[in-house]
Amino acid sequence: MSAAIDDLPPGPGETRGERAALTTVDRYYLAWTAYQAEHGDESTAEQLSADLAAKGMHGRGGKPVSPATLRRYFLPFRVYNVWAEDRMRSEQPVADAIAQECAARGVTAQYNKPVTPDYITENAVDFERRWHALIRHHADAQQ
Repeated sequence: MSAAIDDLPPGPGETRGERAALTTVDRYYLAWTAYQAEHGDESTAEQLSADLAAKGMHGRGGKPVSPATLRRYFLPFRVYNVWAEDRMRSEQPVADAIAQECAARGVTAQYNKPVTPDYITENAVDFERRWHALIRHHADAQQ
């Protein structure tokens, strides 16, 4: 997800001039979205693990990142995509609307349970942090 970078205000817990750096999970997210762009479909955890290893990103002991580790991030990545689309239109995405959009797109939690507004609210701070980190990352890549 990319967005305009017009003099963004500091993100949560930041001061002006200080920006959130990409976390390891943010880098997994970028690889996950890059895989989709390249292959036209979402990767399995095993495919993403192999793709990360091919790009030089390894887990503990220099081994490929465990598919089980990656698998746990797929739901938050899917929900983040919906959240980020709403974030492009509004500074305060509405959890109920995002939950409804997740349902419309078939994004579900474990055992096909619907993604709840509470789940979105619980993850909103991290989504906002990722939003700012990715904007900064894309801006730095353009320089």
